[in-house]
Amino acid sequence: MKRIWTAIGLLIVLMGCTEKEVEKEPKFTVKDAIKENHVVIQNLSDKVNEIMTGATKAENLVPMFVFLDDVEADKESTLKITIFPKNGEPTTSELHYVNKDKTIFKNNNKSFTMPIGDIECSSILASSRNVMADGCNGKYSTVLVIPFGVREYNLAKVEYKKQKNK
Repeated sequence: MKRIWTAIGLLIVLMGCTEKEVEKEPKFTVKDAIKENHVVIQNLSDKVNEIMTGATKAENLVPMFVFLDDVEADKESTLKITIFPKNGEPTTSELHYVNKDKTIFKNNNKSFTMPIGDIECSSILASSRNVMADGCNGKYSTVLVIPFGVREYNLAKVEYKKQKNK
């Protein structure tokens, strides 16, 4: 009987240690996403209408310019976008330009009210406010991929030009 209680006690101690180690596991951070060359969007609100009207913070937009240059050159390219919601875990989506007639947006994020999953589109639209995939199959013909502010766009464009001219 003493062995059973000892085994139970040891099991409880081990379970407690395992839970503490799980809590210590590092979460995917903004710094991690930037290090992996993702475009980073931080939602500053949980409300869709506020997010859609600018309640976001964009970081590391330089990879977007590289991607857009590849699109312009009709060169296959992939761009990863990680969205950090105000509350909850981040999600990473992927925009894959295959050719001038085919782009696939692998959406894993619900915060812009876009459908989850692979969305096949025919083109990419870029402005100083956002990047969108257009001519898409499914519920929406145009889907928002990356929202950002004009200031964030301009600062990133200057940084991209500096890096490109090195």
